[in-house]
Amino acid sequence: MRGQIIDAIFERMASNPDVFFLTADMGINLVEKFAETYPTRFLNVGIAEQNLVGVSAGLANLGFRPFAYTISNFAVHRCFEQIRNDIGIHDYPIVLLGTSTGYDNAPLGPTHHIIDDWGALKAIPEIDIYCPSSVSYAGFLVDHLLSTGRPAYVRIPKGAYQTPASTDHFVMLPGRGQDTLLVSYGTCAQDCLAAQARDPALAVLVVNRLRPLDEEKLAEALRPYHRIIVVEDHFPSAGLYGSLCELLVRHSVGTRMHSLAPHDYTLDVGTSNGYFHRKYGLDGDGILAAVAAH
Repeated sequence: MRGQIIDAIFERMASNPDVFFLTADMGINLVEKFAETYPTRFLNVGIAEQNLVGVSAGLANLGFRPFAYTISNFAVHRCFEQIRNDIGIHDYPIVLLGTSTGYDNAPLGPTHHIIDDWGALKAIPEIDIYCPSSVSYAGFLVDHLLSTGRPAYVRIPKGAYQTPASTDHFVMLPGRGQDTLLVSYGTCAQDCLAAQARDPALAVLVVNRLRPLDEEKLAEALRPYHRIIVVEDHFPSAGLYGSLCELLVRHSVGTRMHSLAPHDYTLDVGTSNGYFHRKYGLDGDGILAAVAAH
């Protein structure tokens, strides 16, 4: 999905002279074409993520449409003040592209586990937040971001998931009944689809745009189900679970809501995100066990 987004930005640079691509020394074998083809609209700021945001803000002030690319946790946690002051307060149309989500960087330990990123940015009112769950949505996203002209953060999971093949901000995959609905995004959406394949009674709702939520449509989509389980590789209080709890209250939806997510940091080092998905019950087995328990 990372390749889909970066390739789409490169293609739009041919027709849109305002698009500018920046990186913080990331993207080997992906970003070289920007330097070769558009040297005046490409900049590698080095391992200096705060400069990445500050320079992007300066470019936006000149009328450019910057896309700023680095690892998700560096983009958010190293740069929160710059994001707040340089992007949020000025409402600049800068797109922060964060590679890796959740436990994609499992072997690198808790400093590189990205389980609290977009929840931090929820505190900044003006920033839209996306987490593509398929290559279809990833390929659509760049044109959408250019058309909205708003500040945005895109957390990009590792992988090239084909399902759900949709460009919609949220996608309902109905089950055989309306008892239990699994709600998820990004990598964890694939775990929910695996659980649905084993239990076709389960419905799955995949959310690609995490903020703003289309509240009216989502409330109507959630209302028929007796219970909802939100599965995410992010702390739930600041994640989608928290957002949906607020939505249910605002729209008087009386559905039971449960969370399946990590609740704390861990010093464990796993070989893959699958290790942590099993640890926290985010894999197919864990999801089915949670369905049985609730």
